[in-house]
Amino acid sequence: MSMLRPGEWDADPDTYEVIWKPTPKQAVFLECDDFEVLYGGAAGGGKSDALLIDALCLQHDGIDNPNHRAVLFRRSFPELRDLIGRSLEVYKDLDPGASYNSTEKVWTFSSGAKVEFGYLQNDSDRLKYRGRAWNYIGFDELTLWPTPTCYLYLFSRCRSTDKTLPRYIRATTNPDGPGQKWVMERWGIQEDGKATCIPVDIVDEELGTITTMFRQFIPARLSENTHLGGTGYREALLQLPPEERDALLMGLWRQGRIRGAYYANEMQKLRAEGRIRHVPYSTGLPVHTFWDLGWNDTTAIWFMQQVAGETRFIKAYENSGESLEHYAKFLLATGYNLSGTHYLPHDAANKSLQTGKSAVQLLQELLPGLRFEIVPRVQEVLTGINQTRLALGHNVYFDADECGDGIVAMDNYRKKYNARLDAFTDEPEHDRYSNYADALRQWGQSVDFLHPKNNSASKRPRRTSGLTA
Repeated sequence: MSMLRPGEWDADPDTYEVIWKPTPKQAVFLECDDFEVLYGGAAGGGKSDALLIDALCLQHDGIDNPNHRAVLFRRSFPELRDLIGRSLEVYKDLDPGASYNSTEKVWTFSSGAKVEFGYLQNDSDRLKYRGRAWNYIGFDELTLWPTPTCYLYLFSRCRSTDKTLPRYIRATTNPDGPGQKWVMERWGIQEDGKATCIPVDIVDEELGTITTMFRQFIPARLSENTHLGGTGYREALLQLPPEERDALLMGLWRQGRIRGAYYANEMQKLRAEGRIRHVPYSTGLPVHTFWDLGWNDTTAIWFMQQVAGETRFIKAYENSGESLEHYAKFLLATGYNLSGTHYLPHDAANKSLQTGKSAVQLLQELLPGLRFEIVPRVQEVLTGINQTRLALGHNVYFDADECGDGIVAMDNYRKKYNARLDAFTDEPEHDRYSNYADALRQWGQSVDFLHPKNNSASKRPRRTSGLTA
């Protein structure tokens, strides 16, 4: 068996038992020798496969070089599983002597070359990789990172003392996600999604040199991936809402108002009134938190203070695949005054079959002395959404940086789309934006707990767990 390498794409199929062969557009990406390359556009273009193969640097015999080091990043650990799963199907066939360490998430090939997998859920996660070095760094689904912070930081880790190895920064993506704006700006991508190639002059004032490098965007289309022909995937994309259909099927990079977004008007008003800006932490004043223990093993938390009649959200945090102990440690590490109330969703009172304890009981044990309250369940989620809409109109502020991911989620939290009726339903779409939105809804549903004088007409029963004031 063999994996065709650059220069062999058109080889006689009778000569090889081929385990992987690129599409014509994947071949363009694999053969590109520029330092910084983005590959993507429409869904189904074979982006993840191309990134897995490119990480082997076959055109430079990277897989045969014991010094070759590559790392591939996804935004979260659940998303990383898919990439690792695909590598298990391909890498072992390529090199029977290769082994995968599931604890370290590292492939080691017969030569000693290594391909590692990692995730960067939050900007602070980049600091876990200080002191590391790879000659190949790849990001899968780049627009899922709301800011370029992690991407740019990892440039400092792209190095090797072996001059025979190339240094590459690679990324793939669809034209959607919270980081769409910065990705478009960095690669100069227009709405039509056509290829770009930007010369970048690197000025070294100390050495008095100027080096010109190129930043290239290579678009891909579903129609170019013959492997998905006749599978029904195109028909599935045709049933998406118009904006997603244009992005994922046509590869168009249009930005604008999200159709069906629940909080579109409220977020627009927040921006127009300058209420998304720098919001400082007020030392000494209590911090309240609002939690969602949610979808896809993800937990989201908003941190809020009340200062001079203003509701100030000073931080938003989300992670996945972590225990409650992780979140307890994160709360303590903030250094905030945590003497406020910490609001949990109704299902935090449900006992686990494994432990016999509820989430609120576990958090009480991990954070003794903190006050937790269970927010009563509303009969209809839309009721809680409407309560949150109303609450957002009253002296509410968000820190633009510390709440960046949460703000993006509120922009994109939307109704489900019914393709048959070509209309949106009243039911929320459960996706990567849901957790932050559901966590903030705990605030919207508990405003009367914090402001009893302002909401005396709408008292709800109060369920308290843990220590009371």
